Amino acid sequence: MPGESRTFWFVVECKSRSTPEAVEMAIAKARAASSRQVHPMIQVPFLGPDRLEHLQAIGVSGVDLCGNGVMIVPGRAWVVHTGHPNQYRESRPLQNPFRGQSGLVARALAAKPHWDDLTSLLGWMAQGGAKVSQPQASKAVRALKEELIVAKQDRKIELRDPERLLDKIASQWRPPEFHKRSMFRLPANDDGWSTRLSSDPRLRWAVTGGSSVSRYVMFAQGGPRRIAVSDLAAATALLRGIAEPIPGFADVELVESQDSELYFLPVVDEAGVRWAGRLQTWLELQAGDARQREAARDIRGQILKEMRS
Repeated sequence: MPGESRTFWFVVECKSRSTPEAVEMAIAKARAASSRQVHPMIQVPFLGPDRLEHLQAIGVSGVDLCGNGVMIVPGRAWVVHTGHPNQYRESRPLQNPFRGQSGLVARALAAKPHWDDLTSLLGWMAQGGAKVSQPQASKAVRALKEELIVAKQDRKIELRDPERLLDKIASQWRPPEFHKRSMFRLPANDDGWSTRLSSDPRLRWAVTGGSSVSRYVMFAQGGPRRIAVSDLAAATALLRGIAEPIPGFADVELVESQDSELYFLPVVDEAGVRWAGRLQTWLELQAGDARQREAARDIRGQILKEMRS
C-alpha cells in the first residue's frame, strides 16, 4: 500500500566472478536457502542487461558492484536499476574460445557434441586438420564450461547449448584474410586437379564456404570456384592451370591464407575435392547479402538438426 513501511529480508549468495556458470550456481544456492519470508538474491561483480532480464524472468533479485540490480518481492516490490558499465572485466584462462586455434575446439564440438575424454577429442581434431595442444584444448573446454555451453562430468565432455554455441562462434567470426590471389582456366575435362593439390602433404587447401554452398542448399553461383590454399606458389604449380585475369572466363581462383579455420573438417567427395563443411559455409554466408543470409538460415537449421540427432 502507498506509504506502507515494510522490511524485506533476503538471503544473498555472493560470487567473485560474473560468468554464466558462476551466476547460475549463485541462483541455485540462493533459491535453495530462501523461504516465503526470505527472498533469494545474488551478488556478482557485474550484471548486464541480459542477466538482469533473466533474473526478472525467474523472480530472483540480484545486485552487482557497478550499480546495477533488480529487487523482487512478489506482490510487494519490483525495482530495477541498470545502465552502469562493467568495471570488473573477467580474466579467464583463454581470451577467446570461439576464434583462432582455440575456436577449433568449439567447431569440433559443433560437429560432434559428445566425447568420452579430451584425448579422443584431440585425436579426432588432428585427423580433421587441426593442430591444437592439449593445454590449449583444455583451456578452451574450461572456458566453454564457464559459459554454460559445455558440460563436463569426470572426463566426459558434452555440448549442452548448441544454439548459443553457434551464436557465439558467429559473433566472433571474422572474414579470412587473403594475402595473394590468382585466377586460372583449367584444361577441358580436367578431373585430376584435386588429386594434384592433395599430392603435397605440406599444402593445406579447401574450397571456401562461399563456393561450397550449393552442396547444402539450392543456390545459383557464378564466377570461378574459390579455393583457399596455404601456399599460392606451390598450389599454382600443382594446379597446372592457365592464368586468366578475367573472372568470367576463369574456372578457379586460388586465394592464399594461413587461417586454420578454412582447412578444418572439410567434406571430401569421391573426386577428392575438399569442400568447406556446413559450419564454415554458414559463417561465410551469414555475413553476406540478403540471398546469402537466407541460404545461411537453411544451413544453420541443418547444423542444429545434426547436432541434436
